[in-house]
Amino acid sequence: MESAATLAAAERMTDSLLTDLETLVNIDSGTYTPAGVARVADELRPRFAALGFEVETILGREMGPQLIARLTGKGHARVALIGHMDTVFPDGEAQRRPFAVRDGRAYGPGVFDMKGGLLVGLYALRVLAEAGESPYSELTFLCNSDEEIGSPESRPYVEQVARNVDAALVLEPSADVEKLTTARKGVGMYRLEVQGRSAHAGVEPKRGRNAILELAHRIQALQALNGTIEGVTVNVGVVAGGERPNVVPEHAHALIDVRAVDDAGVAAAEEAMQRVIAEPSHVADTQVSLSGHFEHRPFPYNDGTARLFALAEAEGAALGLTMRGAPTGGASDGNTTAGLGVPTLDGLGPAGGLAHNPGEYVVVESFAKRIALLAGLLRRIDQQR
Repeated sequence: MESAATLAAAERMTDSLLTDLETLVNIDSGTYTPAGVARVADELRPRFAALGFEVETILGREMGPQLIARLTGKGHARVALIGHMDTVFPDGEAQRRPFAVRDGRAYGPGVFDMKGGLLVGLYALRVLAEAGESPYSELTFLCNSDEEIGSPESRPYVEQVARNVDAALVLEPSADVEKLTTARKGVGMYRLEVQGRSAHAGVEPKRGRNAILELAHRIQALQALNGTIEGVTVNVGVVAGGERPNVVPEHAHALIDVRAVDDAGVAAAEEAMQRVIAEPSHVADTQVSLSGHFEHRPFPYNDGTARLFALAEAEGAALGLTMRGAPTGGASDGNTTAGLGVPTLDGLGPAGGLAHNPGEYVVVESFAKRIALLAGLLRRIDQQR
C-alpha cells in the first residue's frame, strides 16, 4: 500500500477512532487509581486480540496492570511500540470534564497524554492488517500503568521488551504533527536532609541548631549549580521542616529535580552535589545527607535515533509532511530503551497541547497523519533489515 492510500485509509477510520478515544478518556486512570488503569487495559485487550495479538496481563503490586501484546509478522524487523495507560489526573476527573470534540479538537483527561497515542499505535496496525501487511517479524506493544511517576513497577518490563527488539517507537504526543522527539534529558530525584537540634525558641534558642537555616544555605548552593554544567539543570522544588514556630527546628528536607542531557552531565551533576554536601556546616552541629539517583537515564541523539528519524522524515515527505526532530527536557519510557542502547524514536502520538492541564487537547486531523506516518515507518524499518 502506498503512503497516500494509507493516509486515506486512516482518514476513513477517524470516526471509529474517536469512539474508542471517548471510551478510554471517560475512564479515570490516574496512576494512583489502579482500578481505572485496569479498566483501560480491559478495553484495550479485545482490540489487540481482534488484530491477532497474544495478550499478557501482568498485575501490579501497588499500581495497575501492565499489558504486553505480541504479534508475529511476515517481515524481518523486531519492533516495540510503547505507551502508557495512566494519567496525572485524580479520580473523578473524567466525570467533571468528559470527552468532547469542539472546533476540530478533542478534549478530556489523558486525551493528549497519552490515550490518543495508544490509539495511534493500534490504528496504524489496523491499517496495515486490513491491507494484508505485517512488516515486522515480531511486534511487541507494551502499555504500562505508571509512566507518569517514572515507571517504577513497569520499568523492568520495558527493559525486558527493549532487549529483544531492533527499534523502539514511543507513542508520546507532540506539539506539532511535523515534530518528533529525538532526545530527552535524564531525570534524577534527590532528597536533601538536615538534622539539627530542637530547643525552645524563646527561652533558650542558643541550645537549638536550626535545621531550616542550614538547609537554606545548602539550597542556595545547589541552585547556584545552574549554568555551571552544560545541559544540566537543578531545581529545589519541595521544602519542609519544623513543627511549631516556637520551636527551633531539628529537621528539614528538600526534594530536588536534576536533569542532564548525557551521562557526562549526570556524573558531573552528582559530583557537584556531593561537593555541596561536603562543605562545612553553616549552623554548628548540624548533619547533612543526600540520597537519590537518576530514575531516567538520558536519551541522547545518536546514530540509531538518527537512522530512525531519517526513515520517518522520508515517510513524512511521502505524506506531504516536513518532519523535524527536536529534544525535550521531559522524560518518557524512551529514556529507558535508549539507555539500553536500543535505537529509539519518540513523540509519535497525535499533535496537541496542554499536557497535565485541564485544557489538554488533541488536534483531530492529526490522528490520520500520525497513523499513516507510523504505518509507513514500520514498513521502512522492515525494509532496512
